[in-house]
Amino acid sequence: MDEMTTLKNFRPDAPAADRARLAPGRQRLLDAAAERQQARRFWQRAGWKLAAAGAAAGVAVAAVLVAQVTPTPDTHRVEAEYATSPEPADGQWLYQKVLTRRSTLNFRDDLNSVPKKGAPAYWESTQETWTQYGTGKTLRRAPDGGLDSPLGGADRQSPKKLRHKVEKLPSEPQQLLRSLSEVDPVGGDYQRIQYTFSIVYTLPSEVRLSLFRALKTIPGVVVRPQLAEDAMGRPALAVHPSDDNPYTRETHRREELLLDPETYEYRGERSILLVGGMIDSKVTTEEILLSVSAVQRFAAAVNEPGVRP
Repeated sequence: MDEMTTLKNFRPDAPAADRARLAPGRQRLLDAAAERQQARRFWQRAGWKLAAAGAAAGVAVAAVLVAQVTPTPDTHRVEAEYATSPEPADGQWLYQKVLTRRSTLNFRDDLNSVPKKGAPAYWESTQETWTQYGTGKTLRRAPDGGLDSPLGGADRQSPKKLRHKVEKLPSEPQQLLRSLSEVDPVGGDYQRIQYTFSIVYTLPSEVRLSLFRALKTIPGVVVRPQLAEDAMGRPALAVHPSDDNPYTRETHRREELLLDPETYEYRGERSILLVGGMIDSKVTTEEILLSVSAVQRFAAAVNEPGVRP
């Protein structure tokens, strides 16, 4: 089977890398989102992050916890594998809940952070969305309790198409990396795998394992021996490019991909300000959490938007 043919449209609209364009606007986008008390949609972040991948490894601003649940009469039962749940029907909707915890620091020139007077150390926001499995149409819970469509939702590929495409990826690490590089020449192997983990809602367990195996073969990629935590306090493997990459050297920020330590489910990403960064013109002497999120993606589909599983 020709994996390239099936994957050709995996991400046709990814923009060209442009670090100079990305850096100044990065924090402004975050601050605007905080002031409106709305969590940024994850798929929007993934698009601009890939635009910077060619110049800076591991650019990210939110971390994600992916969990699967099957409803019971009283509660939710967490499933370890998507493979244990049947594939949703085209007309059904996948429910997603995103918790974001982010530092209230303001950044001057995108490098020197300044504390906000009177503000707590972190703010949290929650966003609920429903995505139709067969079409990719997405609705989110608005502040007034109603449902609206996030900007750019019409350009998103459906969860069904994305799942069927990644199911055809080869399992051998080097073949998998070659397949992704032929589909998407922007960025490097790490960024392409990071993107695949983040964008596919129902990533089969065998594909997750293949992606993780391929990650460990990429030169310069670090799988930290100490477990990290996502925004919900759950243990996660922290994977990231080594700290000598251009982005980390310039910004003193480490952007980590978080994976479940047993199933390799995508739990998201977190951003850390490393020792040597600047806060209020003073050099930091310890690592500081900048952002971390928790996303729960519910494999148990519902029949209409607005309904929780």
